[in-house]
Amino acid sequence: MFNLKVLFIGILILFSIPFSSQEKQVDFKVDYKSFLSKHDMLWDLVPDKWQTAPYTGNGNIGFLFYQAQESEKNVISLHIGRHDYYDHREAKTKADEMLWIKRSRLPLGHFQLKSKGKITGVDMRLDLWNAELTGSVTTSKGTYKIKGFTHSTKDVIFFETDTTDENVEITWHAEDPIPPVYEVLKSGGGPKGGTWDKMRAVTLEMAPKPTFSEKNGYNFCYQPLFDHRGETTTAWKISGNPSGKQQLITSVHHSYPKRNSLEIVTENLEIGEKLIKENSFISSHKQWWHEYYPLSFLTLNDAEKESFYWIQMYKLGSASRGNGPILDLMGPWYNRTFWPMVWGDLNVQLIYWTHLTANRMFIGESLPNNIDKYTANLEGNTPKHWKNSAAVAALMPQDLIAFNGGKVPDMLAWILNDYWLHCEFAGDDIRMRDKLFPILKKTVNSYLNYIKENPVDAKDGKIHIKYSWSPEYKPGRGQDINFTLALIRWSCQTLIDIDKQHNLNDPLVKEWENLLTNLVDFQIDENGLMIGKDRPFENPHRHYSHLLAFYPLMVITPEKEADKKLLRTSLDHWLDVTFNSGKKIKAMPVTGYTATGASSMYANLGDAEKAYYYLDFLIKHKNISSTTMYSEGKINPVIESPLSFATSLHDMMLQSWGGKINVFPASPKNWKDVSFHNLRTQGAFLVSAKKVDGTTEFVSVKSLKGNECNIQVDFKNPKFYINGKCVSIKQNANGSYPINLKKNESVIITAKTLNKTDLSIKELPKSKKEQNLFGYGSKTKRLPGHKYYNSY
Repeated sequence: MFNLKVLFIGILILFSIPFSSQEKQVDFKVDYKSFLSKHDMLWDLVPDKWQTAPYTGNGNIGFLFYQAQESEKNVISLHIGRHDYYDHREAKTKADEMLWIKRSRLPLGHFQLKSKGKITGVDMRLDLWNAELTGSVTTSKGTYKIKGFTHSTKDVIFFETDTTDENVEITWHAEDPIPPVYEVLKSGGGPKGGTWDKMRAVTLEMAPKPTFSEKNGYNFCYQPLFDHRGETTTAWKISGNPSGKQQLITSVHHSYPKRNSLEIVTENLEIGEKLIKENSFISSHKQWWHEYYPLSFLTLNDAEKESFYWIQMYKLGSASRGNGPILDLMGPWYNRTFWPMVWGDLNVQLIYWTHLTANRMFIGESLPNNIDKYTANLEGNTPKHWKNSAAVAALMPQDLIAFNGGKVPDMLAWILNDYWLHCEFAGDDIRMRDKLFPILKKTVNSYLNYIKENPVDAKDGKIHIKYSWSPEYKPGRGQDINFTLALIRWSCQTLIDIDKQHNLNDPLVKEWENLLTNLVDFQIDENGLMIGKDRPFENPHRHYSHLLAFYPLMVITPEKEADKKLLRTSLDHWLDVTFNSGKKIKAMPVTGYTATGASSMYANLGDAEKAYYYLDFLIKHKNISSTTMYSEGKINPVIESPLSFATSLHDMMLQSWGGKINVFPASPKNWKDVSFHNLRTQGAFLVSAKKVDGTTEFVSVKSLKGNECNIQVDFKNPKFYINGKCVSIKQNANGSYPINLKKNESVIITAKTLNKTDLSIKELPKSKKEQNLFGYGSKTKRLPGHKYYNSY
């Protein structure tokens, strides 16, 4: 009886314990090593250009491995890049700053791997989990194994060859630091007129030839730039036997105005050698990546899209670091290009959306960090009499010195929207107030100065913008350009919101409110948003600059039916003219970011099938290479388009704007099974969710800061569980549910009772045929880009 009594009491105690102590949580179980191996890129064809090459990087330096078409048949090379290797020639006038042949990205050099026999084949794998290239190179004389990576936290590249029947000689070949555009212009190529002719008329004095030296077993190639405005040192050491196993370690550093590149690369190699001797060089490299990937997770029953997505996560981690340079069009991988700078009329903006929802926030710190660092330069880009103002031209070097003159500061305003988004997703109100607010205020001062100096005599009593530009539409210049109007409205409203939130009582609030109240309305016709006054949208155009009020600024949102109709009409018309008009234009009418922009906008309209169509269109675009790189004109790297694929996929899975989180807002019918873990939203919430056979199983939201979230789900009669307890939540008029969460507290939302909800998140299975779909070889022949890049 005693034992039964004890058992009975125990049962009573068990059921009297609050349910929260037995709280069910999201059951996340993913073996990233196994999962990512299915998305590793494979090569069974010899890569012969940067678009088909394997690539590794750490945000500062990196390499591409390919056999250049002009090289000997027994040579394949490590093409080395340094992300911040820019020219720094002095500009004698402010206008001279825009002669960008003086401030552009520069070529560095390559290590040749020369074998006895001609190269006949490769068998290579880019291991995403370990960020490492492995495999073998076959020649007419034998075979040698390779292993290489760019260390994730040290500016050291490691490359190993191993053979028993070949001889692999490794030599460094420096390239002259000649601005690539200068070469084109001097040979008679390039556009004519305007700045192009001014640059064509310039004769640049060349930098001195590099000098070579050796000390303590290290080799050095020292390259000063013209007038010693910058210097770069490449250092390397080769150990082992060319006919056996040998190892190359190399480091590159660019410095300006300091002259310490030699000291830094020496220190880098010494640290690298020390870690190698301690057997921690490889493990320390892998550790960064093994902490990076699990920051978030996404899987879907669409192998090609899933694989493309995870390669973008690898590429993003290879191309950017928070303490590094602004991610330009190439990242750490160089190719002679006509666009060798940071492009600020769309490209850099798209780049800095990807890390947000992916919850890889530190990767994107480089943009706000460099804006903070170079704020004084942004102020110097405006006329001297424009006090407390800031701007930047459409293209810029890393230090953001790019004189904008007395024009509207549209490019800086749009870049600052990215800064704002970063603060919103981070939940960083302090940075928003102390860093973003002052520079955005100076940007709006530039708008106010422009309006004051360029009045428009109008009978409607409205404030008009006399002249600006809608990138890159022709004819896209004129009065009341929608691109400019959208940025003014977003900038002023954001300043007012920050001022109100922090009780700043800024004396300019009345001016911002006046500008918002009296600014001319958006220019609209029967086809929706126009380019500007007397400028209908009627020519094919890859850029969605005239739609900026919709995406990404969300100044006009689809929440009201009339606005939704306007946005849908505008979007449909843009794409119809661009794809179907048959008009001939010089620029590419449809680019990668045309597709991803369309996908994201349809996702924001809730049109899942159109969003999917354009997402799929990107992968089928001929300019997307088999390694997911992208170029225009076949040779000009443009990194933002494939990265923005991930942004569009995020927008289909999870949106957060207007103070609301929307889960699965545009999940297409053929994605019946999909789940994600720890994707991030504005307000610093982490969201996990799962669909099974087309039906949402659950949504989980965790607050990292402790505040209210307004959540919208795609099923009726949701039940809300906080700490295991079902709570009652009243629905808002806009369809969302307001939930107050404490810091690090979570809510689970389901249509079922909690104990009947499957809270597991696992990778979705992929058949052998569905694995390793990218790289360069037999499997990639299905891609239009495979054929396209083999045609030259």
